[in-house]
Amino acid sequence: MSPLRLYGVAALDAAPGEEHPLASGTHTVSFRDLGAVVSEIPLARPQMSQDELATYRRVVEEVFASRAVLPAPAGVVFRAADALGRWLELHYVTLSDALAYVEGRSCARVHVSRGLAEDNLRGAERTTMEIGVDAETMAVAAFRLLRRRAVAMVPLRPPRETGMFSAGASFLVERDQWAEFASLVSEEARRDPELRFRLTGPWPPHDFVRMQFDG
Repeated sequence: MSPLRLYGVAALDAAPGEEHPLASGTHTVSFRDLGAVVSEIPLARPQMSQDELATYRRVVEEVFASRAVLPAPAGVVFRAADALGRWLELHYVTLSDALAYVEGRSCARVHVSRGLAEDNLRGAERTTMEIGVDAETMAVAAFRLLRRRAVAMVPLRPPRETGMFSAGASFLVERDQWAEFASLVSEEARRDPELRFRLTGPWPPHDFVRMQFDG
């Protein structure tokens, strides 16, 4: 019996045992109306390779294209289907509530940056600290405005030090309001041309799902 790599959990359209794969190269382990999207992997498999990580992203996005999905953290493995089935049973209510929460919603990631070198070329006499505080204040104000058009928001970890100001946030957005949200991001970019806004998505709700694997 091979271990199973878990990609995510989604609601099933058919009775357990009658459902079709929700993504190519996978099958489901079901409990009631929930299906865990999985694939078999060799025993004693080391950490995920780049190809396996790409497969993980492809599977989650393929499921997301047709239904709400709760993405599992990359690399989660269950030793057998019965162990996964018990986990689904134990967390059934929490998983069902989480699926209802993300139903019809997608993740938008917004990154804001400002190059310090660009300010220096303009002859600005402000210090690096002043520039950073200024840009951070404007980014926070922009994120606060975007939050009003989203169901939820979480801050994203800034990238490694690059000598440039950078901030990011992830927003849970109604799928049918994506165009309006994107338009608002564009308006914020026009408001201060010195700040660079980058919107990516719509993504599966990775940033808004926290699975529990204890017990």
